[in-house]
Amino acid sequence: MIGPAGLIRAAFEGADMAARADEILTQAETGTLEAGTALDLATILLLMHRFEPALQLQGEVLQGCRHFQLLANGPDAVTRVLVIVTAGDLMANTPVDFLLAHPAFRVEYLYVLPGEVGPATLPDHDVCIVAVAYATANEPVLEALASAAARWDRPVINHPRHVLKTSRHGLAEALAGSDGLLIPSVARAAKADFVSGGYRLPTGLQYPVLMRPIDTHAGNALQKIDRSEDLAAYIRDVNATTYYITQFYDYSHPDGLFIKLRVVLVDGIPFLCHMAIRDHWMIHYLNAGMSEDPAKRSAEAAAMAEFDAVFVPRHRTAFAEIHRRTGLDYLIVDCAESRDGRLLIFEADTGMIIHDMDPEELYPYKRPQMHKVFAAFQHAVQSRAARSTERPDGTAARHVLRDRI
Repeated sequence: MIGPAGLIRAAFEGADMAARADEILTQAETGTLEAGTALDLATILLLMHRFEPALQLQGEVLQGCRHFQLLANGPDAVTRVLVIVTAGDLMANTPVDFLLAHPAFRVEYLYVLPGEVGPATLPDHDVCIVAVAYATANEPVLEALASAAARWDRPVINHPRHVLKTSRHGLAEALAGSDGLLIPSVARAAKADFVSGGYRLPTGLQYPVLMRPIDTHAGNALQKIDRSEDLAAYIRDVNATTYYITQFYDYSHPDGLFIKLRVVLVDGIPFLCHMAIRDHWMIHYLNAGMSEDPAKRSAEAAAMAEFDAVFVPRHRTAFAEIHRRTGLDYLIVDCAESRDGRLLIFEADTGMIIHDMDPEELYPYKRPQMHKVFAAFQHAVQSRAARSTERPDGTAARHVLRDRI
C-alpha cells in the first residue's frame, strides 16, 4: 500500500484525491483490486471526509488481509520494522511512516482488530512499534496486545501497557504530584449522573473547568464553564454519554497572549515541533493564525533555536518525570508554561501527527527541526534493531544509519 503518510502528504500538497479514488475504482471495474490498493482507497475516502464508506471498505479489506508492506520500501532496506495498528479513522494510529521515511527501513503493517486475542507470534521483523493510539474504542486492542507482548521476542517501541496510560484521566493519574509539572485534575462524568443528581462538579474540581465529550479532540465541543448555570446549559446542548471535566488554569502571559507548545519525547529527549500563539486560551496550530502573522512565526523560530539551551533546562525535571512515569519511548505532549513556571500539561498521546509538510517559504526553520525529530526516532529504532536477535543469514541491522545520525 502507499500508506497513510504518502496519501496525507499528497492531500496536503493539493493532489486531486477524488481523481485518485476514481482511478482506483476504475481498476476495480476492470479486474481484481489488491488489498493494499483497496486499503489506500479507504484512506483516501477518510481524507475526503467520507467516513462511513471509508470505514466500511476498510473493514471489508481487513476481513481478508491484515499484513501489508509499503510500496516505498526499497531494496536497500536492512532494518525490518513491524508497525501494529488497528482499524479506524486517521487518529486511530500513529502515522509512523512519516517518521521512518528513509530507505534503510522496511516498514510493514499488521492490523489487530477489537475483540481479538493479541497475536502470540508476529511476522518476521527486527523492531516492533505499537502504533495503536489510545481511545476508548482502542482499549480492548491495547489490552489484548499488552497480554500478548510478553511472548514477543523482538524489541518493542511503545509497549501497549504504557500506551493505555495516555487517556486524559490516565495521564492525570500517572503524572500527579510530579516535580515541575502542573497536571490539571480530570474527572469523568456521565450525562445521566448530572441529570439525576443535579448539576454539580465532581469532588476536587472548582470553577472554571473545561468540558468536552470523551474521545473528542481539536477543540470539538470543548467549552470553558465558569458557573453552575453554564454547566447545566452545556449538558443540555452537547449530547454525549460521558464527559471529561478538567480543571482550568489561566496560562496567559502579561501581554494577554497564550502560548501552546507541541513537544515530542523520543527516549525521553524533548524536541519542539511547533509553538502556537493566540489571544484566546483555546489554541490549535491551525486556529492561531501563524501563517498570516510574520511576528508569530519569528517567535516560533526563536523558540526552536533556543529550545535546547533555554526551555529544556527550565523543565528538565518535568520532562524526565513524564518519561519515567509513562514509560513511553515516543510521546507527543501539548503543553505550556504556567504562571508559576511549571510545565502545564494539556494532553499527551502517541497518535498526533508529526510531519514536515509546512511550506518552506513561510516556515524555513521548521523542516530542519522536524528532520531532527525524524533522525532521533530513526536512531531509536536502529539502536533497538542492533540489540535484536541475529538473523538466520548471520547479519544484523547494526549500521543502518551510521552515516546519517
